[in-house]
Amino acid sequence: MKPKHWCGMTAKTGTVLSGIFSIIAMHMYLTFEQKYMKSRNCTEVNHNHNNMNILIKQFFICWSWDIVLFLSCITIVVSCLLLYSVYAQKFRGLIIYIIWIIFYETVNITLQIFTDNNRNAIEVRIVHWFGLVARILMHCFWIFFVMTYAHIIYKSKSQSNIISHSRRISAGSREFPRKKSKITSLTRHYKKEP
Repeated sequence: MKPKHWCGMTAKTGTVLSGIFSIIAMHMYLTFEQKYMKSRNCTEVNHNHNNMNILIKQFFICWSWDIVLFLSCITIVVSCLLLYSVYAQKFRGLIIYIIWIIFYETVNITLQIFTDNNRNAIEVRIVHWFGLVARILMHCFWIFFVMTYAHIIYKSKSQSNIISHSRRISAGSREFPRKKSKITSLTRHYKKEP
């Protein structure tokens, strides 16, 4: 059966490119965000605030670079897991990648909302939002290939399990008459002897 092509790529090729895109995008994102997130003017957190929203916002502002760095490192590891899963045809690695990318982009949107007010220049805000939206759209594009390839692997594994299970059943049913014929030939042999 000929593999289907979307945008000139098979599902496997698109999945590999998805992992490569994630690694490159994380590297570019860390390079760009390092200057702006490390230079935060993080004042001392006032714990006397009763408003939980202010405390959460203050936490995201103060720890934004550490959160971005930590999540980006995990994303690079998950992207490498995706590339290995394509090579080894492991279904779970592809699913882990899909779930992680959705979680990662959700956290990045939250960070962008909380830290957007601290940027003075409107041009910097526009560039940050443009970069975030472009990366999310590209991840949505590549996740289509990952989901398609995960479905292909799942179907092929389930079909191979069904085929191997039916072979075991048919092999077991073929062995049973042979054993029976050996037993009947032995009983005939002993009946002939006095």
